[in-house]
Amino acid sequence: MTLKKKIINNFSKSNKTIKSEINYSFNSMNDEMIKGLYLIISPSKSDKYNTLNPFKSKKVQLRNFLIIHLMLNYGLRIGELMLLTINSIKKSIQNDNFSLIITNTDDDYDDRAKKPKIKNEYSYRVIRLQERDYKMLQIYISEIRKEIPSQILFTSLKPPCSALSYASVNKIFDQIDSSLKALLPEYFDNSNYDSIERLTPHVCRHSWVYMTLSFSFEKYKKENTAYRDIRQSVNDAMLKAQDDLRIIGGWSPTSTMPMHYGKRFIVERANFMNLARIVDSSINYD
Repeated sequence: MTLKKKIINNFSKSNKTIKSEINYSFNSMNDEMIKGLYLIISPSKSDKYNTLNPFKSKKVQLRNFLIIHLMLNYGLRIGELMLLTINSIKKSIQNDNFSLIITNTDDDYDDRAKKPKIKNEYSYRVIRLQERDYKMLQIYISEIRKEIPSQILFTSLKPPCSALSYASVNKIFDQIDSSLKALLPEYFDNSNYDSIERLTPHVCRHSWVYMTLSFSFEKYKKENTAYRDIRQSVNDAMLKAQDDLRIIGGWSPTSTMPMHYGKRFIVERANFMNLARIVDSSINYD
C-alpha cells in the first residue's frame, strides 16, 4: 500500500468514527409520549372498546399491555421478559409484598430455536411489583392463558400456543409503533431534536431509566437537606439514583450504563441549569 493510500484510509476510518459518535437523537420517551403510548395499549373494557388499540382481541390486548407495561415500568430487557414463567410472580408469606423473579428458564420446557438467556450475573434479581400489576398478571395467568400447558408466561394465544420468540415480541412493538406514529407523528419527526426514531423494547428500557433516574434524583435531593454544599448534595443524589438503577436494572456496581441510558434526563437537566443561569445573569443586551 502506498503512503498516500494509507493516509487516505486512516483519514476515512477516523472520519467514520467521528460521524458515528455524533448522535443527537434520544432513545427514550418523555412523559407525553408515554401517556400517548398508554392511550393505545390500554386494554378495552366491557363497556368501552379502545379503538386506538391495533389488536382486536381483548385477550391479546391484555397480554400485549402486560408486555409493554412490564418492560416500561420495571426495566426488563427483552430476553428477561421472554424468560418469565408462570412461577416468576411471587407473593410474600404475609401476602403484602409481590415480586418478579428474573432468572434463566429450564431448557426442558423452552423449545424456542433462539433461547433467551440472562445477560450477566447481575441480571439475576428480584424486583418488587406494584400490587395492581401483580393482580393483573394473576388475571392473565388464571383466565387468559389457563388452558396453555407451557410454563413460559408470554405465549401465542392461538394453538399450539408457542412461547413468544424475539420476532414475535418485535412484531408486537412494530404494530404499536405504527399506531403511535399515527396518533403522535410529531414525536417521530426528526426535525424535532427530542423525537425518537421508533418504538422498540430497547426504547422502553431507556424510558424506564429516564423516569426512574428523574424520580430518584429529585427524591434524594430533597432528602439531602443536611448538606450545606448544594453541589455536594446534587452529586450525592445523582450517585444514589444511579446505584438504584444498577440494582433494579441488572447492571454491575461499577457500570456506567445508567448514565448512558439516562441521556435524555442528563441533557434536560444540563439545559435547564444553563437557561436558569442565563435568566439569573445580570448581563443586559437589550
